Amino acid sequence: MPIADPLSVLEDTQPDAERKGPARHAFFISTPRNLEPLLEEELRELGIVDVKQVYLGVEAKLSREEVYRVVYASRLASRVLRPLATFPCRNPDELYEHAVKFNWARILKEGQTLKVSASVSDSAITHSQYAALKLKDAVVDSLRERTGARPSIDRETPDVRLDLFLRHDQATISLYYSDGIMHRRGYRIQAVDAPLKENLAAAVLLFSKWKGDRPLVDLFCGSGTFLIEGAMIATHTPAGFFRETQGFETLPDFSESLWAKVKHEFTKAILPLPKGLITGVDISARAMAATRANLARTPWLDAVKLTQKDFAKLEGPYPDRTIVANPPYGVRLEDTQEGLQEFYKSLGQFLKTKCPDSKAYVLIPDKELEKEIWFKPERRLVIDNGALEVSVAEYSILPPREDAPARPDKADKAEKTEKAEKVEKPAKSEKAEKAAKPKTPPEK
Repeated sequence: MPIADPLSVLEDTQPDAERKGPARHAFFISTPRNLEPLLEEELRELGIVDVKQVYLGVEAKLSREEVYRVVYASRLASRVLRPLATFPCRNPDELYEHAVKFNWARILKEGQTLKVSASVSDSAITHSQYAALKLKDAVVDSLRERTGARPSIDRETPDVRLDLFLRHDQATISLYYSDGIMHRRGYRIQAVDAPLKENLAAAVLLFSKWKGDRPLVDLFCGSGTFLIEGAMIATHTPAGFFRETQGFETLPDFSESLWAKVKHEFTKAILPLPKGLITGVDISARAMAATRANLARTPWLDAVKLTQKDFAKLEGPYPDRTIVANPPYGVRLEDTQEGLQEFYKSLGQFLKTKCPDSKAYVLIPDKELEKEIWFKPERRLVIDNGALEVSVAEYSILPPREDAPARPDKADKAEKTEKAEKVEKPAKSEKAEKAAKPKTPPEK
């Protein structure tokens, strides 16, 4: 059923006699593929009880205060959306006719800017941008008819964002409570090629169950995403701490007092970062510069140890650590399978010899490369890094056995062989020498 007034779902309509605590309403909290269980666990830790996993996210009943907590603190969420209306939609005209009837003037104030995004699948409407355009036209025409003014479109920093989800010829229009895509934390000002998204880096750390209880080492720190996400986890800094806006401040149901309460609650729980707890390594000077620039946007530049070096030349050892490794996916190795195999062999050798009693989490783009690490993965988490499916493999590195004989390396073997060849043969006995001499005939 279409809703004639979308704002009605934003009001606290639950009767006082039935209310136990603040009114709660339905939300959809999206996350990347395969992170739904981790997101549900994270939300429960934030005190959200009514949570249900669905494809690419969770559905939850949230109060306004809980919405603010999720938007400000969730490390895994991509978007926080509140459904406004659902209706059948078999063609663009039907989409327009439903949407133009809504009283959008109760959501967009005069002078506010708008952005509309859309995604479509298995529907008669196949072009997402065209669907977004039809919804935008309906909103603009509705506002112009009711108020005489039309809103400006702002694709970067709009005051109000609408989302259209069209699947199986069924349309759902939702209102963004987050400031666009939430993996943008606000601290990244420089990046290397194909940087890992912030919420994916956080997912790897949450998958590892690292809480700052032992040292963290990133062997390929790139632009410092693992380092900063790790610092935020260890210090209990909310994911939205560095964002200038959260997204819900310009909505009609915004409560400044509730937001101040939530922000104060999280701010007073932030801890200092112990110096040396987190270490970043990268062979690239460009990566080191990007990492320092991003860390400089945080309080942790002096607390995080940075080393520009080839990981294979690190002296170590690195015992009882959590090791994260997002190696290059072949670009720096000229995309040769042989080069990748040798690279992962050297990584496995490093972990085996220099990281006893540690846990390693290695991002591997090709399952065939897993066997080059020397160990069998205990667990895997499959994530989508851009268009590439990547396996996060968990390895437990055992300490070397004290009773195991040392295995000589190739240099030792060569040296022993050379010494053996130089040992003189034992001298023959005098009797043997006489017997070996040729006999000469006696003189006449």
